[in-house]
Amino acid sequence: MEQTISRKEICKISKIGLGTVQFGLDYGFTKKKSQGEVDEILDFANRSGITLIDTARSYGDSEEKIGKFISTNQNNFVIATKLEKISYEESQKKNLLKFKVYKSLEKSLQSLKIKAIDILQLHQTEGFVLDNPILWDILSEAKRDKLVKNIGISVYEEKETLSAIEHFEELIDFIQIPYNIFDRRFESIKHIFKEKNINVISRSAFLKGVIACKEKDLPDELLGLIPYKKALLNYSNKLSIKVEELALLYIYKKEFINSTILGVNSVKELEANIKTIEKYKEIAINSFPDIEVKDIELIDPRKWTSI
Repeated sequence: MEQTISRKEICKISKIGLGTVQFGLDYGFTKKKSQGEVDEILDFANRSGITLIDTARSYGDSEEKIGKFISTNQNNFVIATKLEKISYEESQKKNLLKFKVYKSLEKSLQSLKIKAIDILQLHQTEGFVLDNPILWDILSEAKRDKLVKNIGISVYEEKETLSAIEHFEELIDFIQIPYNIFDRRFESIKHIFKEKNINVISRSAFLKGVIACKEKDLPDELLGLIPYKKALLNYSNKLSIKVEELALLYIYKKEFINSTILGVNSVKELEANIKTIEKYKEIAINSFPDIEVKDIELIDPRKWTSI
């Protein structure tokens, strides 16, 4: 896989990253993986030049499974993980908050069997977390203690992202955003990422599986996506490629995105994604304005109840 250096030249990450929520939990249409399945996927990713591995304390035993693999296999992985959930009460007292952060770090380091976390991300966007100067001081301390190499935030909306950048841009190395062919909200502020030298990682490439699933498999609350899915199918037929291939290529070609995280069900699926990029990387992909979904209820999985 093609390697890219982050705009801050912090660490080398691949243009495609591997999402691992399905390593430890059932996720969307994907079932939790066994250690054997995880080992196969990670081994293939490693051999294919994928370096970015994205996980979290909240992803079941994902960190443990990754740790078992990397402790016995030579690799060039850049591990991104996320802190455990912080309560409001914990956020208000420095000693309590520092204990929570360092305990989460300790667990991640033990589970992953590594000495330092390459990219530590905040997994919450509530103001008492994202805009908490005490927390940012603690994160900076963890970086000085060499437990963390880079700091990032995983966000959902433009407003919260702009607020964090306004107050803590010097401390933010990476921002992880939801982005796919249906959900393009963050295009409106992509120039800010470039201006502030912040690296962008995207997730939700296939919108929890609903972009490529059959219309009959859509839950009732997402039937509003049918016109967009029909339009997407129409475009993919014109280009003679599959819907999931078009959705992947659309993101892969976005210059403002340093790496796109893909969650896969098997080695076969990961291999197919890599082959799609290699086969069609010269194809011109248009903006497809009529496929962009504006209804937040249809593109924010936090608002879904059936998947």
